[in-house]
Amino acid sequence: MKTINKASKAEYYFRRYLAVTPLSLALQRSAEAKYFASAKLSRPILDLGCGFGEFAVVFFDKKVDVGIDIDPRELAVAARENKYKKLVLGDARNLPFKDNSFATIISVSTLEHIGSIDKVFKEAFRVLKPEGTFVFTLVTNKWERSIFYGPLLNRLGLKPLGNFYTFMFNKIFKHKPLKSTRQWERHIKKAGFKINVEKEMVSSRIALLFDLFLITAWPAQLMKFIFGKRMVWRPKFATDLLTKLFLRYVEEEERGTNLFVVARKPA
Repeated sequence: MKTINKASKAEYYFRRYLAVTPLSLALQRSAEAKYFASAKLSRPILDLGCGFGEFAVVFFDKKVDVGIDIDPRELAVAARENKYKKLVLGDARNLPFKDNSFATIISVSTLEHIGSIDKVFKEAFRVLKPEGTFVFTLVTNKWERSIFYGPLLNRLGLKPLGNFYTFMFNKIFKHKPLKSTRQWERHIKKAGFKINVEKEMVSSRIALLFDLFLITAWPAQLMKFIFGKRMVWRPKFATDLLTKLFLRYVEEEERGTNLFVVARKPA
């Protein structure tokens, strides 16, 4: 993990993400990173659903022990980033690791994309060492109620169109039906975990801005389609301006639309 001053971590991660992602994603991901920075991440670490390694590139100064993902194309890109000691092609519902293998598992906005989620928590519990922690973020059902266009269409009396927009939003982002915080708590505890930290973060304003500026993300997403990773170019003055305009939303501590959890496997 990068060593940074606590007071500056929101700005640090926001600027780091602006260098590699569109504004929409930089807002959400930097808010997540701010909370990950507050957690103790003991090694060895498993990055569950590591994708093409974007979070590891921004967040860690040393290589992560193991990254696992179900998409071979994303793993190929992650290998080029050189941020993992080992990369594994595999399913989170059937992890190819021995019992008690890791001190920490991290997962960044991945769990809401996976079906049969109880299997994921069961497997995470199995491969964690006693007293190990599962540190993760995910999107809750408050997210889809806080985006811009769907709720706006509903307020304008165009509910079928608003519902269709929200449906397509979730489909494009490959969300399984989004769950409430209470529902996620039940899944976590069912696997045997104890919840050490639970925080609803990423404010409703970030969700609204995410959706509002999503149209500006298409060039970076086109690059991801072609090259397997997002590519962004911003001059320093643009990064400085965006930071001045939007950093306050990343710094907000209000109850939000995403969930940050530190779950512990008992001894």
